[in-house]
Amino acid sequence: MRNSESGMRNGPARPTPHSAFRTPHLLVWARRATQAVVLLLFLYLFLETVYHPINVTGGHTGLFFELDPLVLLFSWLASHTLAKALLLSLITVAATIVFGRWFCGWFCPLGTLHNFFTAIRGARRKAKLEIGGYGRWQKAKYYVLIVLLGGALVGTNLAGWLDPFAFLYRSLATAVFPALNAGIGMLFGWLYAANPGVGSLRVTAVSEPVYDLLRKYFLAVKQPHYYGGILIGFLFAASLALNFYRPRFWCRYVCPLGGLLGLAGKNPVVRLKRSEEDCDSCRLCLVDCQGGARPDSVKDWKPAECFYCFNCEADCPRDAITLSILESNSAASVSERTQATAAVATGGKEEAR
Repeated sequence: MRNSESGMRNGPARPTPHSAFRTPHLLVWARRATQAVVLLLFLYLFLETVYHPINVTGGHTGLFFELDPLVLLFSWLASHTLAKALLLSLITVAATIVFGRWFCGWFCPLGTLHNFFTAIRGARRKAKLEIGGYGRWQKAKYYVLIVLLGGALVGTNLAGWLDPFAFLYRSLATAVFPALNAGIGMLFGWLYAANPGVGSLRVTAVSEPVYDLLRKYFLAVKQPHYYGGILIGFLFAASLALNFYRPRFWCRYVCPLGGLLGLAGKNPVVRLKRSEEDCDSCRLCLVDCQGGARPDSVKDWKPAECFYCFNCEADCPRDAITLSILESNSAASVSERTQATAAVATGGKEEAR
């Protein structure tokens, strides 16, 4: 219906095959698969820190923190020392400078959870259009970053409060996993005590072997409980619930790592391109925009807010939008804009002469 209406306004619309095998759709599914794998890897490494019979010492569990440039920066500022393992985060910075803020859209496990809750919020398309664009309060994460930097400069490392990996790990360790551990124990304890079944077929014939496996590979031997666990769990649940108010609320407005990567990836080589000939200004590219990056306007597009989720490409019914590497002619136009800016800055002097 949209295609026929746009054709009435702007002439015949060219064919727009919405096949699942179109490149944008493949990129969206590739992103989702990557997000799922990375989230599972994070959860696996988290379980490696849990004390259970097969995991007394754990393994190399700090991978995500070593890839986090926020940890590198604040550790260096606060302690004036630099752990060699944290140098791995320079890969994240280099990739962001070149390719943009892809880390938030493809790799961050907390971002994946926010992405999931954003996807299930079930808002109508009109409502999504109203809240899908850029908002001035998205600058708040940069102010959060500045405040945390100020603390680090006086020797106080506050990054662990809001760093996404630290926030997710702390929420899992002090609230989610203890509650899950207790809940599973209560469930299997009830099954053992009640031993429901039919005739000689008892549930415990199945539940007890399952419980033994959980105790060996998943549940903690002695699960500690924390006084602040309820508060931390509430904050974690609130951060997820806010996705029903604004898409990826944490990532847009709060995350200091997102602010740091936004600054690093402000001028990437992967840019938004729009065909003015094909675009009918339907703004459907905003419907599932995760970062509020203004994909409906190349002029106002904000790469520092773009997660490179490729939803805008996939949602465009006329294939008018693409995210691709800067071409030579585009590079020339960037150079022209730079020269024009310089000319404006020096115009007064030239006229004076």
